[in-house]
Amino acid sequence: MNRINVTEKIIAAKVSRGLKWADVATKVGLSKEWVTAACLGQMTLTKDQADVVGELFDLTEEERQ
Repeated sequence: MNRINVTEKIIAAKVSRGLKWADVATKVGLSKEWVTAACLGQMTLTKDQADVVGELFDLTEEERQ
């Protein structure tokens, strides 16, 4: 799975679940801007942060990396 596919999956899940970037940021413990950039493939997250995002957006282990 490539970064673009994962980004599209995250965006689709965000919209379908009615999540806001601010809500995701609160759960991850980072700023809204950082989390948004990370979820769009422009920044990296630690494994723990990626696991939180993965749970929120129902990502597989492979997609979390």
